[in-house]
Amino acid sequence: MRITMILLCGACLSAGCAQASIQRDGFVLERDKTEELLATLLRRASFDLECPAQEIRCTVLAVHDDAGPDMPKQVGVVGCNKRATYTMEFISTAVGGWGGRGGWGFPYTHETGWRLDAAGVQDSE
Repeated sequence: MRITMILLCGACLSAGCAQASIQRDGFVLERDKTEELLATLLRRASFDLECPAQEIRCTVLAVHDDAGPDMPKQVGVVGCNKRATYTMEFISTAVGGWGGRGGWGFPYTHETGWRLDAAGVQDSE
């Protein structure tokens, strides 16, 4: 039996999603976090492009791999004859002890959300 995995901006739509990582656009990505991040991006891009989510295609352009499994960092989206590039914004925070700025905790990164590239939404024609 052959199981086909369908990905729409990273949202896994089939029973073949039991693995911990997925291959996408030449990258090996952490499955759960990638699906979560791309689902969030899909909602944002649908609004910005004024395009139904099912008509939007995503391409992972760069990954964030400094802290654990690779996750999307920069993604190009195309839909309804428009295109845009988004970058995941990360902030450094600290854990352990009282943490915070200047705290003695161990630093790690935490995503804050997708930022539309300075070029904004452009026509793709």
